[in-house]
Amino acid sequence: MTTVFIAGSISISRLHEKVQERIGKIVSSDFDVVVGDADGADTSIQKCLHNYQAEKVTVYCTGDVPRNNVAEWPVYRVYSKAKAGSRAYFTAKDLEMARNSDYGLMIWDCKSTGTLSNVIELLREKKKSVVFVNKNKNFVTISDKTGLDHLLTFMSAHARAKAEEKIGLSSMIAGIAQEQFSLDIAGNEHSPSMQGATSGATEVVEDNTHTESMKLRSALMSALKEHISRAHLNQSQAAKLFRVTQPRISDLTRGKADLFGLDALVNMAAAAGLRVEMHVRETG
Repeated sequence: MTTVFIAGSISISRLHEKVQERIGKIVSSDFDVVVGDADGADTSIQKCLHNYQAEKVTVYCTGDVPRNNVAEWPVYRVYSKAKAGSRAYFTAKDLEMARNSDYGLMIWDCKSTGTLSNVIELLREKKKSVVFVNKNKNFVTISDKTGLDHLLTFMSAHARAKAEEKIGLSSMIAGIAQEQFSLDIAGNEHSPSMQGATSGATEVVEDNTHTESMKLRSALMSALKEHISRAHLNQSQAAKLFRVTQPRISDLTRGKADLFGLDALVNMAAAAGLRVEMHVRETG
């Protein structure tokens, strides 16, 4: 049976209707759900599950008693050697949920390091997550480092610095870069946790609008932004080099992938003297 790990930032107390609808689809598909016990998003997720009369829910907590369990669902207790109340103490249950699930559905405020860590941990486990970015009210599917790079474009410079300080974000990204992740769910067939997953699970949990084209565009945008950074170019200089307007460079640096076509990004790379190569292979 497919298990979905649903979590979100503690700052989010109200779930957007798109998130509620996605949770409703998960419940109606009869999937198992694991959820944390924190205030904020965890409690809102629990209330939403309760409203949908979800029964196949397990609440994870660190220690003996969950802080929140709105429907008295079964409890999975995780015991940590870390100092009670510390980040490591509460992270222990998140790590366990990532291990025991097949997919993740995350609701992110573009700064929470806990939710971001969950996405990265799922990647380490070679599992996808669908992230609802509260800032732009849309879903992003994360199945590899390219998707993670795209997700990070929604963070402000201040939030990125805080994440570096709290969780060593750069080191975590470097670790992900060393792993090879498949761009489709078939790549997880060798993972024991995926053997019971149905083909329909991806469609329910994953955002269907996140296409392969989006992944390629995100990869190209990341490469172009890295080139701008390495060359120490300001937006005006980058616009001249890429032969586009300065507002286009602004859109690029802000990660607005939906505003760029593949051909435009390839042309920008070529104008900058970058070489773009394409490899096509069969999946499975």
